[in-house]
Amino acid sequence: MRSAADGLRSSVGLRFWWRTFEGVQDLFAEGHGEEGGPDDPLPVKTYRGLPRYVLSEPARQIGDARWSFDAFHGAHRRDAPTLGVLNQRALSALLYWTSGVGRIELGPHAVWPYHRMVASARCFHPVELYLWLAHPAGDLPAGCYHYHPAHHALTLLREGGIPDAVRTGAGVHAEAGLLVASVWFRKTAFRYRDYAYRLCAQEAGMTVGNALLTGAALGLRGRVHHRFDDAVVNRSLGLDGVEETAFAVIDLASSEEASPAPARSSQQPSSPCEFPAIHPVHLRTNRTPADAWSGLTALDLAARLAGPGAPADPDNFHLPVGASAPDGVLGLAGPEPGAGGVDLAGALRARDSGGRMFLPDARPVAFERLASALRYALEPVSSDHTEAPCRPLVDAYVLVLGADGVSPGLYRLGATTGPPALLRLPARDWRAVVGMLCDRTPAVNTAKADALVFLTADRLAGERWFGARGYRVLHQEAGIVAQRISVLAAAAGLSARITNGYHDGTVRDLIGLDAARVPVFTLIMGRRRPTAQYEPQLTW
Repeated sequence: MRSAADGLRSSVGLRFWWRTFEGVQDLFAEGHGEEGGPDDPLPVKTYRGLPRYVLSEPARQIGDARWSFDAFHGAHRRDAPTLGVLNQRALSALLYWTSGVGRIELGPHAVWPYHRMVASARCFHPVELYLWLAHPAGDLPAGCYHYHPAHHALTLLREGGIPDAVRTGAGVHAEAGLLVASVWFRKTAFRYRDYAYRLCAQEAGMTVGNALLTGAALGLRGRVHHRFDDAVVNRSLGLDGVEETAFAVIDLASSEEASPAPARSSQQPSSPCEFPAIHPVHLRTNRTPADAWSGLTALDLAARLAGPGAPADPDNFHLPVGASAPDGVLGLAGPEPGAGGVDLAGALRARDSGGRMFLPDARPVAFERLASALRYALEPVSSDHTEAPCRPLVDAYVLVLGADGVSPGLYRLGATTGPPALLRLPARDWRAVVGMLCDRTPAVNTAKADALVFLTADRLAGERWFGARGYRVLHQEAGIVAQRISVLAAAAGLSARITNGYHDGTVRDLIGLDAARVPVFTLIMGRRRPTAQYEPQLTW
């Protein structure tokens, strides 16, 4: 149990962190770490002296990008993929398309050459992926593994089935296995210091979102667990819980098995001593003292839990449906390809952030492209928030700037009963927001974008329901939505640039939000023009 003083400190810290870019200048005043020298952290975590299993060539096509969405799955149930056994071939595809290296950038100006399936600030990729197999898969024994994306290989950390302490501590069923997304803070914090906590939480959410997309395309069910016994899960993976800690656990089940167990209620902490501690050795390069990001560490330690909590009430995180009467409605449900018509592998290969200097094509985009990128953004997610899948705990607003037949303006993405739609908000001047983004993110010409997407969260609801854990939970929820939009935008021929370079108050003023509801993500969408960047895709 945390003391009252601990709770007070975490509350004060959360208020500071939620200030977003109104306070980021104070954070950046602490100084940036050097980048591009021999002291950079390794781009891929690498263990030494442990068994390594090179995975088979991943499948080049893995299924439709929309199978994880209830609306699409329900309309095409007969065509839904099924996976009877979590075999080695399925694991190869799941891991590669979730977090593998998809393309490289070549040439003298390739500053960040290795691009994975998920966007990452400066391609630091602090999120590490671990797999725990409940049963053997081909020549892979049951056990706990770390995924090495550069070598497309698994390193065996611990052999044997999933311990009962892990099942209890994470509140998982784990009939097939578990995916655990951790964050190795040093990989981003050496540069961004304390601000790395925000970036890492967002990327963890995007990685989890990508795992859900990939798993569903293969015929796997996944249930996300944000609240778990940190000490137990970290100990099971051999993590120190300070420089690297688990952020999310995904309970995997094959499509022919029962759905993963629902969230458990509060319970006594499980004992981490039911299995021996491990201390696997991995290579280290950067030696910057961790005190350089002590604020990040303090906030993360304040967010520790001793086990799953009670279900949350999703309605507490959203504005009421009738909070503002729309001036018009743009339906997003329209003709779209049938099952198999939007290949997830192709979309992940095409996904990009518009290049280092993103100058979108200024021609208006067909509204159907925007509709296909947005219509499934707020579909329910199976998680430990509720027993049944529930809508992500964030709201979405879309500033349409250039779409054929659509007047520029601000819309709220509807996610209630009925077909998805954009609800036009009363007229307001959005030019200040566009100008601010152009100034703060000069590498992107926002004024020529087709649309801007703002994902917002109720910070007070997050703290009320999850305590200090709420900051990272809500950023992960937003990350899941951002990855959906990025992937489906790529399938529609659009780039989606994620930026944190905005003024929090200016965006809130545009949307009409109070201080409790804050923007946590901005996506700038448009068609990428040809550039001199040479980024060949990696094909097997």
